[in-house]
Amino acid sequence: MSEIRTIVTLHRGADTIGGSCIRISHGKDSIILDYGMPLMAAGGRELDAAATKAPSLENHILLDVVGKDNRPLAFIVSHAHPDHYGLIDYVPEDIPVFISEASKVLMEVGNAFYDGSMRVARLDGCRTYRPGKIFEVGPFRITAFLMDHSAFGACSLLVEVDEKAVFYTGDFRGHGRKSATLDYVINAVREPDVMLMEGTTLDDGHPSTFPDEGSIEQALVDLMASQEAPVFVAGSGSNIDRTVSLYRAARRSGRELVIDLYQMILLDKLKALSPGLPPHANDHLKVYYPKNQRDTVVRQWGEGYLLRYASRHINRSKVDFSSGKYLFRVSNGVTKSLCRGFMEAGVKPELVYSMWNGYREKQDSFSRIEELTGAKWQYIHTSGHAYLHTLKRLADGVAPKRLVPVHTLNADDFDRHFENTHQMSNGDELVL
Repeated sequence: MSEIRTIVTLHRGADTIGGSCIRISHGKDSIILDYGMPLMAAGGRELDAAATKAPSLENHILLDVVGKDNRPLAFIVSHAHPDHYGLIDYVPEDIPVFISEASKVLMEVGNAFYDGSMRVARLDGCRTYRPGKIFEVGPFRITAFLMDHSAFGACSLLVEVDEKAVFYTGDFRGHGRKSATLDYVINAVREPDVMLMEGTTLDDGHPSTFPDEGSIEQALVDLMASQEAPVFVAGSGSNIDRTVSLYRAARRSGRELVIDLYQMILLDKLKALSPGLPPHANDHLKVYYPKNQRDTVVRQWGEGYLLRYASRHINRSKVDFSSGKYLFRVSNGVTKSLCRGFMEAGVKPELVYSMWNGYREKQDSFSRIEELTGAKWQYIHTSGHAYLHTLKRLADGVAPKRLVPVHTLNADDFDRHFENTHQMSNGDELVL
């Protein structure tokens, strides 16, 4: 066995949700796992918004991870959420960045539709990895495992070097439409020297009223069966599991599902990697063309691209405002416009909120829609992160020699629930 030391450094993530950054070093060689835009300051304190718009070492948004004496061989991104990839544009161009194939699709479509602050300038130069296929960076052998998460293509990462193994879960859950992936991971990863495991839900900020995606689908079916009003769902357009739940619920309820161009193009491009995703021939899926999204598509792909969805196109002139045959997942701006049309026709819509509650508290557009319709947002959502029983299942199944809490505000609680915990602070090193 080599006498070269293998070291895990937790640069960020010991006391925050989001912004995780982990280094694995072997002698003079190292790689970085995730380099995301933080969502909060240390301990969950509110982050200075101005700092995130101008990241620097001085304001502590950027981390000193690419200096002359600690230059990594590569950055490996676990999934396509900005709190995990949001700082890779600050990585020098000659250091490769690896992302999963599905993550690259999500980010490419996001680059077309998002504003400048959320675009990834160096995306074209990113290299891709495929779940289950080993790839090598210097002395490191890396295996990505597909995980169940609200970001399609999210992966955990097993890093092996000189008979040492480090397993990083990234963000995951066990109650979505890819829950079986957890069994595969438990069978494939056994007793690593250290496992860095997320603990987002241990802060009790993610209620488990709806335990899984199946319960989301059923709750929507029950709601649409109870009355004939059109239903508007506020949810993340990039949450593919949730889009599938909406698609299935609409089909079971005999309704048309109306999504926007961003979601449709995302589904269309992801079908190359996952053919079972909607849309399907002669189905109930319709596409609304908001002007800003239409302009984006024409600018990015040409006007002819819109013809791909011509048979599914729906706009205000095609909406039957006297009918409740619809399930909508569109932006708040479009929701407000369409709700006004239904109200003028004497039809009161139903409102469903299907995201983390924290987003709603920060946007007054949700309350304005309530004022317009006289309806209240009904909460129908399940978390994108693992609940305690799933965290325990993974920890028990993998049986790491040491378990390090990351991506959590409650690292102190890990000792009560898990064995072999090793709590680290930001900047700490763990020698294997």
